[in-house]
Amino acid sequence: MARVLIGWASRAGAATDVAELLADELRKGGHDVAVEDLKGSPVGDGRDLVVLGSGVQAGQWYPEATQWIKANEPQLKKTRVALFNVCLNAADPDKRAEALGYNRAVTTKLSPLVEESFAGRYVPAKVSWLKRIFLRTLQKPGQDHVDETAVRSWGRKLGELVRS
Repeated sequence: MARVLIGWASRAGAATDVAELLADELRKGGHDVAVEDLKGSPVGDGRDLVVLGSGVQAGQWYPEATQWIKANEPQLKKTRVALFNVCLNAADPDKRAEALGYNRAVTTKLSPLVEESFAGRYVPAKVSWLKRIFLRTLQKPGQDHVDETAVRSWGRKLGELVRS
């Protein structure tokens, strides 16, 4: 049984949902999993695997995620790390490389074993009025593309990684 931390940063809840689904799959594999909002500064050392994820805005991970990584970089370099982001571009197969590229700023600090990008959601009520107006001009309605099957599949792969 491995000790796993899944840390996330989210605005509309998609990264939170992904983290919980990943945790569910890892727990099914018998692992001890903590799921934590990175705003709360969870402790990452002493873990066999640290899975970090964030929503994306303007091609960047949320600041609380990158700040937590920076603050914990020495410990993270001593353990296995996996990364994921959640963004609407991941819903478009033609934009997969771009969506995975959002992890680039984080991968320059860490050497993750694996990384992924999951399709997210846009919830108008959870963004600022200015952004809502901007997205309305682009005719962007609310969207939810979170793919539970894809997330659970990756969670099982993480379970295999931590066993090896």
